[in-house]
Amino acid sequence: MAKKPKVVKFSDLKVNTIDSEGQLTDLVDKTFTITNIEWQNSDLYGDFAIIEGKLGNKRFRRHTFSKVLLKQLKVIGEELAKGNLVEVTLVKRKRYYTFE
Repeated sequence: MAKKPKVVKFSDLKVNTIDSEGQLTDLVDKTFTITNIEWQNSDLYGDFAIIEGKLGNKRFRRHTFSKVLLKQLKVIGEELAKGNLVEVTLVKRKRYYTFE
């Protein structure tokens, strides 16, 4: 006798999900400390980074696909590799985001 198939919810499959609390751009005009960067690539999303940091006493984990921010994060990653933390302010300039 054939085994009855199990019903699985799509939301439980975690297909093409990004393990973050939201977009980094949600922190625009805020100053925070970057403590770690994870570089990832997916067929669906392309290159992106997951940024871990501290905003005040709260820790966060956010993602970005922004080409400008990805370039800046490479430089920040070099400082992190030296054991330093990097404080930034995320700002919006016309149609793009950048760190100051």
